Amino acid sequence: MPRAFLGPRIRERRRVVGITQADLARRIGISASYLNLIERNKRSIAGPLLRRTAEALGLGLEDLDGAAERSLLATLQEIANGPELAGLGVESDAAGELIGRYPGWGRALAALARSERAATAEVRALADRLTHDPILAETLHMILSRISAIRSAAEILADYTDVSGEQRERFLRIIGDESRALSDAGTTLASYFDTAVADGRRLSPFDEVEALFESRGDRFEELEAATAAAAAAGLEGHVPAAVRRQAQDRFGDLIADIVERQPEVASVGAADRARSALLDYAAAALLAPMAEFAPRAVELGYDAEALADAFAIDVSNVCRRLVALPEGPRFGYMRVNAAGSLLERRGLPRLFAPRYAAACPLWVMFRAQQSPETMIRQLAAFPTGDRFVFVARAASVGASGFGRPRHYLTDMLAMSETDARRTVYAPDPAVRPEEVGPACRICSRRTCLHRVDDALGG
Repeated sequence: MPRAFLGPRIRERRRVVGITQADLARRIGISASYLNLIERNKRSIAGPLLRRTAEALGLGLEDLDGAAERSLLATLQEIANGPELAGLGVESDAAGELIGRYPGWGRALAALARSERAATAEVRALADRLTHDPILAETLHMILSRISAIRSAAEILADYTDVSGEQRERFLRIIGDESRALSDAGTTLASYFDTAVADGRRLSPFDEVEALFESRGDRFEELEAATAAAAAAGLEGHVPAAVRRQAQDRFGDLIADIVERQPEVASVGAADRARSALLDYAAAALLAPMAEFAPRAVELGYDAEALADAFAIDVSNVCRRLVALPEGPRFGYMRVNAAGSLLERRGLPRLFAPRYAAACPLWVMFRAQQSPETMIRQLAAFPTGDRFVFVARAASVGASGFGRPRHYLTDMLAMSETDARRTVYAPDPAVRPEEVGPACRICSRRTCLHRVDDALGG
């Protein structure tokens, strides 16, 4: 996403510390008029100039140009272009100004939107339960049966005055027994719904696990150290499933401790998913220790398939190790199934993939399954001007054999065009980039022939 929050943030910080525009311009070696254009987002700022500006304002570079702000900008622009706000004239292009001047309000709006979406998801889940839940249907049927029995007994007592004393006592016992059973059924029903409410959360488990990996820069030093020592001592076989079991036996407690200490993981479902993701991380680290993997990656030009052969692991584990590299090109990783559902997302914060809508269908990962077991490259140009190189490969998973359907998962590596030039995936200068977008709902390419959802927000 464009760094539209930089100018306003520089202006606000300059005012807070009491530096005039002319004084700051002199300190960073530019004219006051040029700094004025930067603060109004009329000129971009990056590289050494951005670094000098951060130092002059007493900030770290990440405080001015952090991944969190870019992620927040993407979220606010998605909110502004959502169907709920259509027709309100929300200035989506001013989201950067809001973040730059009032970052707290920006985070608050994002939190409110997440809360609203979580509430909507919970209502839909409850609606599904009301319609399809067999336990709920059985409980409601029992409640209605109890009510009918109580009503019948009460009507007999009210309508017939010549009922004998013995019969009256019998009907009263029926009313009492059915009333107690009705009360128990109501308590059961209330508890059932309370469980659904108590299990509610503001983020999905997928979001919570992604936040955990983002907070660590997609690298867990304690797991790297532990797996390196274990790999040096030797593994009991190299079959992936067996290595994963070894990782569970050796590092299960460490992984559980990591998940327990992370505030990003709040729900039970997210904790289970986080432990599974970290177990995958540990297994990949056992099979490809970073001390061996990093230099070999440089030697092979970060070729995922060549690295898979070199370490006898699958491409998905190579992708996870590339994302965890401590230095070198910065990689992002996504995994999708045949339905296009996003199963895993790591790294590369400047690449925006929508949380609440389908991604652009023109991304190469959505057509990789047309040519399975083949790595396909794409130079993708976004409406913002950002250009990324995507490489995707679909592989069959699960049991295979005659008459059995093939199920494919697609792994995709993403890197900036600049970083891609340091790899075997460097784009061909003679090939034009493919015009893609983040998602139809927030894409500015009005004439795209592949649009499946109307653009909103003007």
